[in-house]
Amino acid sequence: MFSIPALTGIRAIAAGAVFFGHVLHDHLNESLSVFKYGWIGVNMFFALSGYLFYLLYVDSLKDNTFSWKQYLSKRFIRIYPLTILVILLSIAALPFTYGLMDILSHLTLLHGYYPPFRFSINPPLWTLSVEISFYLLAPMLILSMSSIFQSWIERVSNRERISSKMKIALISIFMWVLGVAFCNGITEIYQNFWYYFIGSWDGTAGTLTIFGRLDDFIAGMAIAAYARHYPKGKLSGDLLVLIGTVIITIALIFTDTNGGANLVGKHKLSDFVFPSLAFGSGIIIMGLHRGGMVARVLSTKTMVLLGDISFGLYVLHYLSVPGHPKSALSLQSYLESIGIHYSISAMIGYILFSILAFVSLKFYEKPIGKYLSKKMLGT
Repeated sequence: MFSIPALTGIRAIAAGAVFFGHVLHDHLNESLSVFKYGWIGVNMFFALSGYLFYLLYVDSLKDNTFSWKQYLSKRFIRIYPLTILVILLSIAALPFTYGLMDILSHLTLLHGYYPPFRFSINPPLWTLSVEISFYLLAPMLILSMSSIFQSWIERVSNRERISSKMKIALISIFMWVLGVAFCNGITEIYQNFWYYFIGSWDGTAGTLTIFGRLDDFIAGMAIAAYARHYPKGKLSGDLLVLIGTVIITIALIFTDTNGGANLVGKHKLSDFVFPSLAFGSGIIIMGLHRGGMVARVLSTKTMVLLGDISFGLYVLHYLSVPGHPKSALSLQSYLESIGIHYSISAMIGYILFSILAFVSLKFYEKPIGKYLSKKMLGT
């Protein structure tokens, strides 16, 4: 296991984007346009998971030292304690609101596969349904990608028209393109299957299930495969961050000029517009891993701390309290109602929920994590 402080710091950026995107939803025409697309933080999270998982587990998978028990236990310890607490507190805050199947599907994180339950108890938790699905697929994907990657490298190794670095870069891009095409196809199959057996069309399967979001993880994995072979290179870390940022910016401008997130899907190029957000994020992540000025900024103690509490901020800001199913939005509305400007209200909310996330990390997540690690892993 290794630690890359800058990649912890970028979690703070991703979680902050989601938070401000939510609380400023009613002021999208007045606030910075970037907050209109705060959901790109999710693309970053998924790409980061793919990148880190590939680097963390590819060696153990290849040399047969990978342990499913240890792997799944660590994933359980990281996600479930806070998730279950948030679900139970939300249910207690709004009693008799949710049905038994809704509750059970959330406790097992399977709610993302049933449209009526995706946003019921705690809307951001849909991403955990996608994450847990990726966890189960990741070892197979990593091993398969590594094998294919190595095979293709050997096939092109004797062709001297282009450099080895360019060959591997092109292979990484090609694997990502294949991932995008696969997701488009498997999503349509899933939607047809759902329509045939359930009788309704799952129109959001492409954005809210693993079928449509697997290419976000694959983007991170494909770029990690390149970074593993060439951790250093002619392109500096800061230049890679700039390239990734440009890719994301172009994708968002294209989205904005074609009717926004809800309408851009009708454009023929949309199949690669949304996936390019994760691909651009992956390049940023590789740049941060390589180092540079931006990486140093995101590696500061403040950014690392905000990154450490990012998961707590993400799931807690929609924690239900009595009478208020989305507490961050209720706080935002209250602060604005007493005359505080919406931007200042958003910052106050961010600070308060960050404090709550810090308290959760220090006094709940870490202690219970240590306890569960001792019981489940003997560490």
